[in-house]
Amino acid sequence: MDIEAWLSGFEVIAAGDLESPAATALVTFAERHASELMTVVETRRGELGELVIVDFRTGRPQKPFYPIKRTERLAIRFAPQDGMPLVYVLRDDFPDTFHQQLTAEGAPRAICIDDRIWVEARLTWTPAELGHRILSWFDRAIRGELHDARQPLDPLMIGSHLSFILSRRILERAGDTDLVAVLKNDLTLRVHEFKDVRDSIGSRGPICLAAYRVAAEEMQRLTFAPENLGSLADMLARRGIDLLADLREKFSGWLGETPPPAWRINSLFVVVVEMPIIAPDGAVQNGTDLRAFVTDKSVGDIAVALGIAEPATPGEGSKVGFVKRLAPSAPDAEAVRAIPAQSAEIHYEFDRDLATQLSGRDTPDTRKVVLVGGGTIGSHLAECLSREGRFEWTVIDDDRLLPHNLARHIGRRGNVTNEKAVLVATAVSETLDSTEPVGRPITANVLVDDGHREEIDRALNEADLIIDATASVLAGRFLSDHPSEARRVSAFFNPVGNAGILLAEPADRSLSLRDLEAQFFGLVGREAPLASLLADAGGSYAYTGACRAITNRMPESNVMALSGLIAGALGRAADQNDAVTKVWSLKGDGDVDTYDYPADPVVSFAADDWSVVVDAGLIERVRAMRDPRLPNETGGVLTGVVDIPAQTIHIVDAAPAPPDSVESPGGFTRGTEGVREHLDGVFERTRGQVRYIGEWHSHPPRAAARPSATDLVQIDWLSTVFDIDTLPALMLIAGEGEIGIMLANRYAESVEGGEEPDASREATG
Repeated sequence: MDIEAWLSGFEVIAAGDLESPAATALVTFAERHASELMTVVETRRGELGELVIVDFRTGRPQKPFYPIKRTERLAIRFAPQDGMPLVYVLRDDFPDTFHQQLTAEGAPRAICIDDRIWVEARLTWTPAELGHRILSWFDRAIRGELHDARQPLDPLMIGSHLSFILSRRILERAGDTDLVAVLKNDLTLRVHEFKDVRDSIGSRGPICLAAYRVAAEEMQRLTFAPENLGSLADMLARRGIDLLADLREKFSGWLGETPPPAWRINSLFVVVVEMPIIAPDGAVQNGTDLRAFVTDKSVGDIAVALGIAEPATPGEGSKVGFVKRLAPSAPDAEAVRAIPAQSAEIHYEFDRDLATQLSGRDTPDTRKVVLVGGGTIGSHLAECLSREGRFEWTVIDDDRLLPHNLARHIGRRGNVTNEKAVLVATAVSETLDSTEPVGRPITANVLVDDGHREEIDRALNEADLIIDATASVLAGRFLSDHPSEARRVSAFFNPVGNAGILLAEPADRSLSLRDLEAQFFGLVGREAPLASLLADAGGSYAYTGACRAITNRMPESNVMALSGLIAGALGRAADQNDAVTKVWSLKGDGDVDTYDYPADPVVSFAADDWSVVVDAGLIERVRAMRDPRLPNETGGVLTGVVDIPAQTIHIVDAAPAPPDSVESPGGFTRGTEGVREHLDGVFERTRGQVRYIGEWHSHPPRAAARPSATDLVQIDWLSTVFDIDTLPALMLIAGEGEIGIMLANRYAESVEGGEEPDASREATG
């Protein structure tokens, strides 16, 4: 660049003749208060505004990261209209650093000292702040800490009022795709492939485009904005793209069509360029520089400058004012450079990559997810997570959207009576720009074989993650038992609508959703902060006259807050290996109480066709009650979750001995004081999910967890009691360093294997 040539566009004036109040304030500040920081050299005025030229002391140390001088000459330009001052460095060999403005060709480099827009920055702008920001920029440059390579266009440099929206997937095929930009309003155009809009083109045709992607190995960082089609071609030629040759071929094809497309030949032409961000050290940054260059000439006018067309008088009824030359000539370099190419804003369509970056993550998440339940929480989870660029979605639900659902669903009034699975899958697909829809519906009940069983099983088997959002214990257990290898997650609200719960299996599925559900109900039954978590809503609403047509009262504000918290935790859980049991509770003042509970490993036992699952936390609590009572035996009642069709029992808690119990080294007789109240309380707190399932007692020191003759008599008595509910009687025996399980009259065998113990053998000690 020629600094003197650029400065010649500004006439030297006296500082007292400055018209810009901001420029005058800077001169006054420099002379009166900042002489050690900067010295005013001269002031100038031109069409682009007024300049205050200063020698600025950068504070450079002995060995700076960039070759910054101790004193750099700067030109601070103040635009004729109110605008952010632009800081130019008046040195031809000033280094290419991060955080520089994109300037016009022939202009010096400009450093980007402020990332705020001017309407915001001007609220606090002072000459002192300007000096501080310039010094801060040099300080970071000297230390090599100018990290941001995504320098935006200087607002003063943007010459076109138009902006464009473009799909990244279209750019990937830019060389083989015919593109047009369709006007969405007076200022914004959306870029499409021509084949997708050709049938809807009317008298007001779209703008024609050519899009190019610069290969990273060919890329050099864009530092100056091309001003015309010729300089744009020069810039692209340095990056391996022959723009003029490509346009000659493209335009020649259009002119050769029969009849030539008048709307295309007479439309404006735009060049879109996508360039990887390259750091000064040559490293490719995580981002791209996306530019649109808008000409003010038609395709026909440009074709004439390229030597492939001639102006023509349109024939009767013809709107084409150009004809293809029979003998093409070389491009007219002067004419090509007379065609302006103004920079314009261009935005990527919201695709998975953009969603990923905006959510603060680096890697797109294309894992396959099956969402079972497209209702309140399911629709909001899909809404949140898809906007973060997460997952390929299959949504399973057989329900339809009804008017009352609009109180807390992503659907709108026009969606009423639509299938929820279709509605949610469509919303996900319409949010993310993608070649294939990212949401797929299955309108079916996951529990019912209504002709969709094969499709449902295939989706579950192919999934990486299964999300149960049904709030149905039955559906959750069905999904837990399904042979799919996918990790399971369950998300639901409490009945009152002021708490959200997330249960996530570990990545290795060493704990199932059944195990986590049982441990959760155990926590509700014994943890004081969760005592009222599952309490009745009390204020249900009947949305029809049918006896079961009721729904809970829950404001959408709670739904959105809790869904956001659950979605964030679900995403984090999916990226990690550990199990998750987490509860969020909204308080009346808007605060949130959060409870995290560790998921305990489990031990399983089997007797006949029944299985009994005990978690490590329960075993520790039993030992904590046994050890202080030694050498006496102790015991109490057991509570748990029972699934009769599946023939499974999860023991979730063991109560301490009632006060009226009899404990001795030779035996234990469990009392009754407070037992009924305890069992009723647990049953109520868990909404009937946790119930009385049997008894536990300890054996004395050095005694194994094998049933004694007394134990066998007691299990016979228990069997008679539980036979009323057609359940097997259960007894847990806590011995020295081990536990034993009696189910009915059999000693349960650990599922790890081993010979079944003899149930008739008495324990020693």
